[in-house]
Amino acid sequence: MAGRSAYRCRWPGPALFQEVGLDVALLLLSGIVALFTAVTVHDLGRERGTWDDEVPPRDGPPLSPYELACLAGGAGRVAELAVAVLAGSGTIRLSRGGHAQRAASPLSGARHPVERAVLSFVRGRRGSYLYEIKRELRRSPVLAELEDGLTRLGLLVPLGPGFVTDLLLWLRRLRTAALVCALLEVAAMFVQRTYWIPVLGLAVLTFTRVAAQSELRWWGGVSRVTTAWARQELARARAAHPRGAATGSLAVSIALYGLAELRDPLLLAAIYRLGPGQGGS
Repeated sequence: MAGRSAYRCRWPGPALFQEVGLDVALLLLSGIVALFTAVTVHDLGRERGTWDDEVPPRDGPPLSPYELACLAGGAGRVAELAVAVLAGSGTIRLSRGGHAQRAASPLSGARHPVERAVLSFVRGRRGSYLYEIKRELRRSPVLAELEDGLTRLGLLVPLGPGFVTDLLLWLRRLRTAALVCALLEVAAMFVQRTYWIPVLGLAVLTFTRVAAQSELRWWGGVSRVTTAWARQELARARAAHPRGAATGSLAVSIALYGLAELRDPLLLAAIYRLGPGQGGS
């Protein structure tokens, strides 16, 4: 009897059921996030189908670099363009400590209202980091005026309650929820030493975030929804100013593609130092 009891089958204990239960709960949560994301993307795709991309060409003068920057990258791109233009003209100096500082006579090189607004943010002996300039510009009435002008031209969808606006807000929240669920899956994987169910959940969440990000990118970034005319204007500008071209307007290239289009590597490195804790003293 003693020998037979040595080979007696052991049933799983409560701890194993708790581990499996937690993994299954996280997998179900990931599935719910993926389901809501799929429904939201489907609804946005249906709305997108009602937008006529074959609109007639827009009448009027060509857009300015700052208008193109607002359409292509929002307030952040507008701030980057202003800093690049002001630094290139010597209106502001970029210190080794990673700050933007005013030059001796800064107003001489600031022609656009956005540039004058950026100069007003670069204050004091320390100057300002790039993220501080972006934050201030997002709150500035200058950016609101720029967006209002684009809205009047039919290039931005007016702000306010609407089905598409609500769907985009919901999709951004689902994208954040997918990231949180992915972090929980990784934590469960390392704490409980179980892999198959968390890996399946991570795969579901990865496809969920990719789908959400792709749909948000089509609708024009993270802040304002662009119209078919705006996409037409951006396509026309990109055709006239290809990425990495050595000729053409530098301001337009930065507006369309970002700071990577700067042709001065030293200036580019200095601007990229405009972050907290970067650069020398």
